[in-house]
Amino acid sequence: MKKIILGLLAIASFTFIACDKDEDNTPKTFTLKSADITTVFGADNFGPGQNGCTGANKSPQLTWENAPSGTKSFAITMIDLNAFGPNIPFDHWLLINIPTTNSSLVKDAGNASGANLPLGSSHTPNGAYPDFVSNPDFVKSYAGVCPNVGNTNQYEITVYALNVAALNVPANATSKEVKAAIKATTISSAKMSVTASR
Repeated sequence: MKKIILGLLAIASFTFIACDKDEDNTPKTFTLKSADITTVFGADNFGPGQNGCTGANKSPQLTWENAPSGTKSFAITMIDLNAFGPNIPFDHWLLINIPTTNSSLVKDAGNASGANLPLGSSHTPNGAYPDFVSNPDFVKSYAGVCPNVGNTNQYEITVYALNVAALNVPANATSKEVKAAIKATTISSAKMSVTASR
């Protein structure tokens, strides 16, 4: 009887240890969130444009966590899934070479001045390039949302964990070329879906 009890205790002890080990090894989810927005863009995030929109043209604050092992830099994209015309989806924002020492962006990090960007990171031309190449402040920055009157457009903001410290893309690379470079070096990504209405 003594042997049976000892055997049961050993089994129970082993089971408890195994459960602890499983919990420790459970991978945490790579996530993206914002202190400014949840599911709908605010007036600050709208930008002046040919569509008659007005706004502060400020990119939202972003925070990400639980980046996967092997991440050497981050990239951010923001696309309009409901845009019309030749550039579908329309790229509102592309930011690359964010160091792994950063896990957030302040509000208005997308400002064309670059003053609010993490050290080492840079904007690449958004979907307005090359149509507005004469205005680099418009194409190398956050381009605020501006759906048509009566429409509700859906946007995706994505943070990418990359396996390179810096993307090798030329300064005048199109958004399509930049996104291809991001895709080729992505380990994992996390995204938010946000809408804007007029």
